[in-house]
Amino acid sequence: MLREFIEQLDKLPQKALTQCVGIDTDKPLIGIISAHNDLSVAHSHLDELAERVRDGVIASGANAKIQHISSVDCTLLRGQSAKYDLPSRDLTASSVEFICSNDFFDGLVFVASEPNVVAGMLIAAIRLNIPCAFVCVGTMSPIVIQRKERGFSYFYEQIASVKKGKASLETLSAIEANLPIAPGTDCERYGTNSFNCVVEALGLAVMGNGTAAANSVERKNIAYKTGELICKLVDAKCTPRRLLTQAALTNVVTFDLACGGSSTTMLNLIAIAKELSVKNVSFKSIGDLSKVTPTLLCQEDENACIMTQFHKAGGVYAMLKQLLDAKLIKGDVAAGGDTTLQALLEDVTVLNSNVIRSADNSVMPSSRLRLISGNVAENGAFAQYKGEPTFSGTAKVYANEEMAIDAILHREVKAGNVIVIRGEGPKSGPGMREIYTTLALLKGFGLSEKVAVVTDGRIADMYNGIVIGHITPETGERNLFSVLQDGDEIEINVTKGTIKSDVKAKELAKRYRDSEVSVGNFGNFYLKNWAKTCSTALDGCVYKSKSK
Repeated sequence: MLREFIEQLDKLPQKALTQCVGIDTDKPLIGIISAHNDLSVAHSHLDELAERVRDGVIASGANAKIQHISSVDCTLLRGQSAKYDLPSRDLTASSVEFICSNDFFDGLVFVASEPNVVAGMLIAAIRLNIPCAFVCVGTMSPIVIQRKERGFSYFYEQIASVKKGKASLETLSAIEANLPIAPGTDCERYGTNSFNCVVEALGLAVMGNGTAAANSVERKNIAYKTGELICKLVDAKCTPRRLLTQAALTNVVTFDLACGGSSTTMLNLIAIAKELSVKNVSFKSIGDLSKVTPTLLCQEDENACIMTQFHKAGGVYAMLKQLLDAKLIKGDVAAGGDTTLQALLEDVTVLNSNVIRSADNSVMPSSRLRLISGNVAENGAFAQYKGEPTFSGTAKVYANEEMAIDAILHREVKAGNVIVIRGEGPKSGPGMREIYTTLALLKGFGLSEKVAVVTDGRIADMYNGIVIGHITPETGERNLFSVLQDGDEIEINVTKGTIKSDVKAKELAKRYRDSEVSVGNFGNFYLKNWAKTCSTALDGCVYKSKSK
């Protein structure tokens, strides 16, 4: 690409400059885009991986140049900073488009881990339509406490245990002492690793990318092989628009649902489908698939973290093999290079069928992530559940997550409550935070199976009860969700896909008259502008323009 440009007679100065920066114009030029951040748990150590990628590219006979972009990591920095998590997707997409459209890259390798950053990189690659590959930092090494492996979420749960008097401050100190040796994405949750698994399932990352441990020899080898992979993708001209067909996207939706389902990943897949103008990846289509996609990922050993077990059982490829054998996904889709998914999985074996189940021995006959609707969520919402699929309780309403956290810590939330957290949507937040700390604290207090949570924010996949997020319409619009009050009865039935409250029409009209349902936009400059230009969660919170 660069060679064709500088071979023009009037581009002799550019040819001289390429020689100054050590580019052989007879070879393909690969850009390695790193989201390295020393303050990040998920994005630290990425520079080491970027160097390994470069080694793989050079060994494959191409040029490699590393560039950096800003990154946001909200793994531990919960609170106000987490409002930038989802909006960082669009900033990342614009940053990559900006720096790469000015250069003549034949292919791109993205080195990042946070799901919204990775999604933003993929959106940029779609816009540029340049072959791309991905590598992430890997999963953290589990923290071993009382002979049981733990991840980041356990730290939050123990705060509640200390408040409850069931754990000592020394317990928190022991966990804290282990955290510095555990960079990477949370090994205790599939959801935080889901998008890195998805790009592997699409053939845009090498085997093991989504599940292998950080700081391991295997992880370094994965990075090196990623350098080789991008050169193959460039040779085969495997651009994102060629690979990311409707069938391929439907495959990865099914894959994610079989692993338990991540609402954030679904939000990003809807956004990617919008970028590609693929119509049948939506709230409704995901909801339909969730009913018929069995849950196949199982935590066989309660003393070991799920990602550790998933990787040892065969990881992403083994899950795809089970789905292909059950004819739940299509095998004739392109999977990177000149191969199909079926050919890619030809020699793959499931190493532990108790962890990665077959469809006829599923954990559940449907996914744990389901679509629901009703008068509390008129346009729909995502529900995550484990155990009982129904819940009826009394509403406890909070204007944001901080207020809910304060109420939980002061023991104001009781069994039988439905915690309603408003003002966390893409516009009302603004930013659509993941309601994480609330769920972890409820688990720590032993309330997760006794309390349901409903919010217009995003939801984490680490709750043992029912949690509902992505409520649309969100806070600030004329809807029942915006005027729910303490004491309202809420009934949830995930199996039937319903959420409703007993507020009568006359009372609802009175609340609309008496209440100010609009919300203030209290974000800083970027968040305010993002909130003005993004669509609803129903459409993936993508940028709204007259052309789309």
